[in-house]
Amino acid sequence: MSNELLLFDKVSKKLGGKPIIQEATLSVAKGEVVGIVGANGSGKTTLLRLATGMFYPDQGEVRVAGKVVRPGLLGNLPVMIGALIESPSFLPYLSGLKNLLLLASIRNQVDEEGVRETMIQVGLDPDLRRPVRAYSLGMRQRLGIAQAIMEDPQIYIFDEPTNALDTKGVEMFAEILAERVQREACVVLVSHDQGEIDRFCDRVYRVEEGRLFSLREGRVKSWRVVMKSLEDVEKAALLLKNVQMIGRQKGYPAVICQGEWETEAELHHYLSQAGIQLVEVQVNAS
Repeated sequence: MSNELLLFDKVSKKLGGKPIIQEATLSVAKGEVVGIVGANGSGKTTLLRLATGMFYPDQGEVRVAGKVVRPGLLGNLPVMIGALIESPSFLPYLSGLKNLLLLASIRNQVDEEGVRETMIQVGLDPDLRRPVRAYSLGMRQRLGIAQAIMEDPQIYIFDEPTNALDTKGVEMFAEILAERVQREACVVLVSHDQGEIDRFCDRVYRVEEGRLFSLREGRVKSWRVVMKSLEDVEKAALLLKNVQMIGRQKGYPAVICQGEWETEAELHHYLSQAGIQLVEVQVNAS
């Protein structure tokens, strides 16, 4: 993949002698969001830690922007990754701003003005003197997102990023994600929320007993389709995912369905080939 930023090439990892990840292969390109799902203990978080250099593979290679992640004196850590893995941890007696400034001083990639702007972007007041120990769970999560994005890296690793966020917080995260993807960053996102996976991710994989399985190789869209007759609706219900009648439009039956077609013309051709007579096909904006 020419625009590849992150690659797992037949990666295996054991912890305590137990296989956690087995021969996982995955590539993530510029401008792409890849979702990872799976049961607790399936190996999702271990996969993320392998990407960030927290763990190193026993077999296979992890490459970040073409650079192999290898152990070293201080660890050959990827410098282009912003990560939020599990619950964010900060020095409890410092304010949010002072915590982020301390982290920023490690690489010196962002100044105080940039840190302040990032805090405002995630909905936090940089002048709030309250120590992090007095933050709510939602505020800590926002601070965790801030530390992941403040240096504007090319690769983002998010583990349940909307935990403890309210509706406004989720929309804030969605805006940040869209902005980063537009800049051609890539994102690996772990979430238990299927709605978020469907909304944010271009491709989706499941981790099961340490192995990686593809669930979806394209973004699912919602489509509004107006058909000639109820007989056509019945045919479509046998062919398409999650077909729901939404009433009639100009006297013709209309449905909502889901699928990975890129254009209206592709879906129109697919249904017409199945003998379904159509009046109109549109991406459903609602």
